[in-house]
Amino acid sequence: MHSKVLAWTLIPALLLCGWLTGVASGAPAGARRPDSSSPPHSRILEAAQAPRTARLLRQAALTYAPRMSEKDREIDFLQKVTLAKRLLGVGRLVGLRHETLNLLPPGQEISWEDVRRRRWPGGDPVGVTLEVPVWVPAKAQRLKTYSGFEKKWQTVALTTPRPSGCVWFVRTLAEINDKTRYRPEMIQVEVNSKFAPLVALLLEYIFREGWYDPSKRLPLLTVRAGEDTYAVSAASGPVSAECLSYPDNDGASMAATLAQCSYASLADIYHGRHAPASNHRLGLAMDINDFNYAGVVDGTPNPVSKSLRQYNRDAMHKMDARHLPMWVYRAAGWVGLRIPQSWAYYGYNVDWPHVDVGTR
Repeated sequence: MHSKVLAWTLIPALLLCGWLTGVASGAPAGARRPDSSSPPHSRILEAAQAPRTARLLRQAALTYAPRMSEKDREIDFLQKVTLAKRLLGVGRLVGLRHETLNLLPPGQEISWEDVRRRRWPGGDPVGVTLEVPVWVPAKAQRLKTYSGFEKKWQTVALTTPRPSGCVWFVRTLAEINDKTRYRPEMIQVEVNSKFAPLVALLLEYIFREGWYDPSKRLPLLTVRAGEDTYAVSAASGPVSAECLSYPDNDGASMAATLAQCSYASLADIYHGRHAPASNHRLGLAMDINDFNYAGVVDGTPNPVSKSLRQYNRDAMHKMDARHLPMWVYRAAGWVGLRIPQSWAYYGYNVDWPHVDVGTR
């Protein structure tokens, strides 16, 4: 696995050296519904309060040129990542962790609720809300998310302490896999402002691939970055949803069955809590398409899993389009992010939805 990671870190340099020529109801405040005839761009909602971050997003924005080839798109992405890092003054991304920790007093539990309110020496707040374009299935439903410094996600689901972005819900697997009926929408997520330009580039690169090649459209229904504990509201009441289930938790068999799952509320599917040492609490990690489908075997998209089938990312994506295909991890590696295959999680499990800046 380490040899694969090394290879991916070399690809950007090789490509650059070889380059010779050139919404739905319940939308959060400020949410945009993109025009399907023109490509949308990422932005932060606090542009007036974080002018440096907003300016950097504009300076390093991806290009949408007519008939861009896949190679053209890769080169543009790599060039913009290089530009963003130069403007941020960052080399290895773990440096962002050290910079953020230096803002905090020692000896107390780290909380995003504290971190996000602090400011960088230049004046920009550490926490901002990033809005990026995503593809969603035709009948996808937007759900507000809530966050707090709570020990249990159930507390957040019941008390909804503070709005913190949105996720998307789709009931059936048939809708999820029907890429011909996807529509462009926006998703909102809180993130460290020094990490925001790189998060925006990766997520919009995923979106842009689908803009040019419909077969590569990937439904990004959840993106979780800066937070301690999050959930959607439990007020939805009982809900049903479909998910695949496999014969075991550690094998390679792709013989899945379609499970009809029932839950007390949508919060049972959309929730999470991060450990005190997690980069999420610094706004420097992402969980992409992270769900909680209790009652299925290894079928939750992008699970924490040790099964061999999960390494067959492209095949898993074909069965359930919410699974991240391998090209997404390759792009994350180009950004310099720590990807699931490059670090050991507990019990030899791989944390498939998680990418971050690293810890050392």
